[in-house]
Amino acid sequence: MSKESQAQRRYAKNLAQAETLLAAYLSGDANAIARIQNNHPQGQEDGFVPTLQDARLIVSAASTKVRRLSLEKLKKEAKDLFKRLKASHLDALERYQQNHPQAADKLASQLKLADAQWVIARENDMPSWPRLKAHVALMNRVEIPAQRARFILDRDMTTIHIRCGSDIKAALSEAGFKGGFLEISNPFPQGNVVAFDPLEYFVDARAHFITQSYGGDVAPEWIENTADDIRHVEAVLRSLPDGVERIALWFEHDPFDQLCLAYVLAHLAENQLGDVKVELISAEGFPGVAHFIGIGQLCRQPENLIALWQARVEVNASMIAFGARCWQAFIASDPTPLWRLTQEEGAPLPLMRHAFFRMLQELPWVDNGLSLTERLALQIIDKEGPVTLDKVFQFLMTEMEPLPYLGDIMFLSAIRPLWNGKITALSVVSRDVTKPALQQELLCVNEVGAAVLAGEQHWLALKHKGCNEPSERWVGGVLSNAAGRCWHWSEQLKQPVLFSYR
Repeated sequence: MSKESQAQRRYAKNLAQAETLLAAYLSGDANAIARIQNNHPQGQEDGFVPTLQDARLIVSAASTKVRRLSLEKLKKEAKDLFKRLKASHLDALERYQQNHPQAADKLASQLKLADAQWVIARENDMPSWPRLKAHVALMNRVEIPAQRARFILDRDMTTIHIRCGSDIKAALSEAGFKGGFLEISNPFPQGNVVAFDPLEYFVDARAHFITQSYGGDVAPEWIENTADDIRHVEAVLRSLPDGVERIALWFEHDPFDQLCLAYVLAHLAENQLGDVKVELISAEGFPGVAHFIGIGQLCRQPENLIALWQARVEVNASMIAFGARCWQAFIASDPTPLWRLTQEEGAPLPLMRHAFFRMLQELPWVDNGLSLTERLALQIIDKEGPVTLDKVFQFLMTEMEPLPYLGDIMFLSAIRPLWNGKITALSVVSRDVTKPALQQELLCVNEVGAAVLAGEQHWLALKHKGCNEPSERWVGGVLSNAAGRCWHWSEQLKQPVLFSYR
């Protein structure tokens, strides 16, 4: 199933659950009332009456939480599913069709309990029932801190852990890891990305973008040392493997992480690694998480990181070379070589291939000039508006985005041009600058936005009219909103094309 189809299914599933939750609340069901009151910011206020949107926010947030798995409950789920399969219940048959690798070869009458167990395992991001049982057993072993000490983890080698962001730093320590930590917080999915040589040109280009794009929405201390932080990361990467025996790379499946991974691998391709081990800890799902967004979700239970560590893989020369090729293609002014890399079947880093394909969809689309992020945001606001961006961002990340990768301030930076300027696709219904950045504007789609969504107008053509010159937008090294003619994404061809617009 495609990532886009999965997003549509998530929306439909969350909507159905929200309708059930709201109906139960309104009928006086005690469990539904408690759930909404305990999970909605206004749930405890007198006179609060939830809407369907409120219920959807609660349901969508719940889908990202980590559920601790119990083998007994999993066995019961498998038995219940098996009974429903034998009775030909549509929901059970649908789950079977979606998750059983041999669904096309077996009729419902031929199924055994093992088939239901296989479905349960696949629904929990495990390839088989034995692997799911092994995962549950491991989690039970490391749940108690005293038991974690039995695991060697990274104590057998001098190790540096590299991660985009600091979300797992404390959890690594709590789980028992002892190695050093390097945080890379450079938001490569946005802004002009140039080669890291010469160093100062790279530092200046990225620091300028970060401070100009995010400076008005974050506390000054968050970005005041941006240039020095970039230089520090570069110094460490350029010096590797000095002082370490192992380089541990913690990157999940989304474009932000995979861009950082490609950036690191491009550095490692230029270094003399010798006998140093390079290992990758990656994930595109985790047992017990209905909608996996990233490793950061797992940090409330540090033992989850131990489970990921057990599944790490050694990074070989072909992986390093592929990552370096992807990085060089991403910073090029022509996106065609990058698109070709995304089409390489059997590529040594398949998650990177998929993530860069998603990044190419941030080019303006041929039909209306919107990037995929802009398109999805407008669709959400069109359904939910008037609405504030914090709710739009939650629906984007938990339902609509095929590969969630944006931080909230990155999202705000991407979407703000839709209501800033002489020609806008969104109208500001009200504004309260005393609130957090994503709650300040109450937004709705206006006539221009509706025309753009319908493909009746081209967004870039509108923004370039008269004096409404838009700020530069980049996808890596590609200027994605040059006047008159620039690279676009063709959804029909599934590739970038040079396209002229008026």
